Amino acid sequence: MPDQVVFESFWRGIKVSAYTDRYAYDPENASLLFISIAGTEQAVKAVSSAVLGYRSLSILRGGNSEIEVNAHPASHFRVLSTKLPNGAVHQLVVDTRFFGNEDSGSRLVIIPQSEDVSRVVYAQVLAHLACPLIPEWAAWICGQLTDRDLMRQMEGTLRVVEVSASESTVDGIISEGVKAGRISLDRIGGAHARSN
Repeated sequence: MPDQVVFESFWRGIKVSAYTDRYAYDPENASLLFISIAGTEQAVKAVSSAVLGYRSLSILRGGNSEIEVNAHPASHFRVLSTKLPNGAVHQLVVDTRFFGNEDSGSRLVIIPQSEDVSRVVYAQVLAHLACPLIPEWAAWICGQLTDRDLMRQMEGTLRVVEVSASESTVDGIISEGVKAGRISLDRIGGAHARSN
């Protein structure tokens, strides 16, 4: 059963709710990063407008617990909307860092439930950097990024990581790993990597 998302403005006497099946937020400041909203057109538009207006929302999880989230003032969002055959509206409110916004210095990556985090981060972020990098090093490099607080797991019903890795940072991590013998290229039967 989907969770309920509620926007309430006491001073205006407004309380609207819609349903959400997927959402992600930053656990450090409860800032919303992604939310899928469905319901009546009026309710869905009120909730998405609240996000775009940097207002607080409550997510009621199965009626048992409540999470208060907000949109960070530095966030930028895209809204994708469709009308369903039954007249309801479905919207995705998505932080632009999911689309590879280069200005922010970080990237948000959706990790499918059955996938390995390092493989997805390699394919979505690391492989696009101009660094001497091979897929076999992805787990070790992701571990280094996590240790340096450059890769963080977000909270919610959607699996998301934030990666703040520039080419120079990843290049430095690779250089340190090679010098310390933690990663290497072996030339036995072709080029491949090993990671310690």
